[in-house]
Amino acid sequence: MVTRARDGGQLAREIEHTADLGIEVEAPSLATLLERAGLGMLGLAIDLGTVEPRERHPLACEAEDREALLHDWLHGLLLSLQVDGVALCELAVETVGDRIVRGWGAGERLDRGRHRVYTEIKGVSYHQLAVRETAAGWWARVILDV
Repeated sequence: MVTRARDGGQLAREIEHTADLGIEVEAPSLATLLERAGLGMLGLAIDLGTVEPRERHPLACEAEDREALLHDWLHGLLLSLQVDGVALCELAVETVGDRIVRGWGAGERLDRGRHRVYTEIKGVSYHQLAVRETAAGWWARVILDV
């Protein structure tokens, strides 16, 4: 499955946090949770509606547990934006387990003339980081350092 910023509907819900930004995400599967969390975070940094899916980029990470996996997945997406200058508007998780995630993202080079930048996200925090399986699927909370 591919999660696209332009599909409409709420990807993540912004939550109040004193000095930083936070999001909560719900999804029917862990793969979709990772996709929605990624686009939810990126959507706080830039206007994803102006980003075109021109290029595909492979994405992968491994971690010790689900919380660390979500953290490292989001950290990798943030590095793609901040270091590589690639804005992603589509995410697809093709393989996911308790310790590994593999997939791809589609987007284009960040162009500050075309892409509205909302805020700079400095990092993904471990503070209050949570991933849980629920009766309806999956839920996560992430705090972002701004």
